[in-house]
Amino acid sequence: MKKRLIILIALIALLVPSLAAQDGGFGASVMEWMRDHVGMEIGSVMIDGTSYSKVVVSPEVRIGRLELGLYLPVIYSEDLFDPTSWYRPKGNNEWDFGASYWGSDNVKGALDLASDLILKVKYLEYGEPLEDTFFVKLGNLHGLTIGHGLIMRDYRNDSDFPSVRRVGVNTGIDFGGFGFEALVNDLPIPQIYGARLYFRPFKASKLAIGVSGVADIDAAAELEGTTYDSLAGNFSLLGTGLDLDMPIIKSSAALGVRAFADVAATLPYLSSAVTNPDTGLPISEGMKTELLWDDGPHNWGAAAGFMGNIAFIDWRLEYRYFTGLFRPAFFDATYERTRSSLVQDYLPYLDGTTQVSDSPTVMGIYGEAGFLLFKDKLSLVAGYMWPWTPEDGFTISTDADDELRAGLLLKRGLVPVVDLAGAIYYDKRGIVNSIEDGSFTFFDEKTAFAGEIEIPIPKTPNLAVGLIFKMVASRNPTTGQVEYVNDDPAKGVKMEPTVTIETRFRF
Repeated sequence: MKKRLIILIALIALLVPSLAAQDGGFGASVMEWMRDHVGMEIGSVMIDGTSYSKVVVSPEVRIGRLELGLYLPVIYSEDLFDPTSWYRPKGNNEWDFGASYWGSDNVKGALDLASDLILKVKYLEYGEPLEDTFFVKLGNLHGLTIGHGLIMRDYRNDSDFPSVRRVGVNTGIDFGGFGFEALVNDLPIPQIYGARLYFRPFKASKLAIGVSGVADIDAAAELEGTTYDSLAGNFSLLGTGLDLDMPIIKSSAALGVRAFADVAATLPYLSSAVTNPDTGLPISEGMKTELLWDDGPHNWGAAAGFMGNIAFIDWRLEYRYFTGLFRPAFFDATYERTRSSLVQDYLPYLDGTTQVSDSPTVMGIYGEAGFLLFKDKLSLVAGYMWPWTPEDGFTISTDADDELRAGLLLKRGLVPVVDLAGAIYYDKRGIVNSIEDGSFTFFDEKTAFAGEIEIPIPKTPNLAVGLIFKMVASRNPTTGQVEYVNDDPAKGVKMEPTVTIETRFRF
């Protein structure tokens, strides 16, 4: 197998220079396009505790503002040329395109064909939310946001890529007097849905009023097989909100300012009655609207502020107020890891053990700034929220997590001598309190962390070495279910590092 792979790589290495050396002609044009738009990766990857080799071809197409990237992988354990040794996400052979069903179950065959085709899309993007009359994002999405983000902001559907691959969709259209945006986290197996409908009641004003909602229809999915098994497929987390949006200065290269105000609430829904495994007390089925009112409103949040840009600086500043189990940016970059914990947090409120009126009230200030420098070759972003309870003044609240967001993007052409490129992000909740109580770790279920570095190989402009690192949820290699610290869901999802070193070939 290795001999055949080496021969394949050698043939490519010999063929590319010969084509590229041609002066003019169709071959030279094709190679020039492939050099800019097609890449190939050869390396290894750890998935669910098993080491695989991989060969991935990644074509990219850009037409104006439309960007399309494909992901064509062969991930194998033994032999690149033996399809039976290829990795099958969740048991699905993504390269059979429904062939195993054709003739016996054509409906399943058609669905499998659609699913396999969708998995080949790494990303498709056009336009930006809140800025363009039409936008669409498809594939591995890094910043799914509804409205201004009080319910959902920067949700990532690729936290465990490539072991778990999702193809999400986020799209919207602004018709002038009204508009909408919608999203789903994974087209083949959708679990999280979101939508926002907004309208502008005054023709002379840009003021928009929006209504939004997000639903995780199986928030307890990862609890299947644990003591909380009865909740799997039965417990949904819903969020709904109202917002105001007012562009003050339309965004431009020099200046842009937008004012906004949002109010939202979250609550669970149970499709059937269950027993709380922690207390043995019953929990009835239905929408738990009683959490929203107990001698006053509870389990809700509000935010108001401004965002915009000053030249190359993007900024955001907002005031937050929330109570109960509500938290700003409820569905965020860490949600995939914390959803099981959130379900468990709700249980004592649902069986009557804890009264929602006893839940704390928290205020906070969130600030964020992003910079584009050196002709957009260097991008930096950082944000932080400081929460406090009104009774304790500005001392950081012990009842709520502070929130840190940070990211860096480096493009080729900036660093002299070694023309490296890379990106890294680190999102975390609960930093200060975990330090104070001695439980702080850099990487836990409240953390989203990943990055990569690409270093070109000297004197070989078409080759580079890529180092990819991230923290992913530990999963059982047989069932694919997440694993918990000490096998106890109450202690959170067990996290593990994954590092991939690969050779990248650019035609």
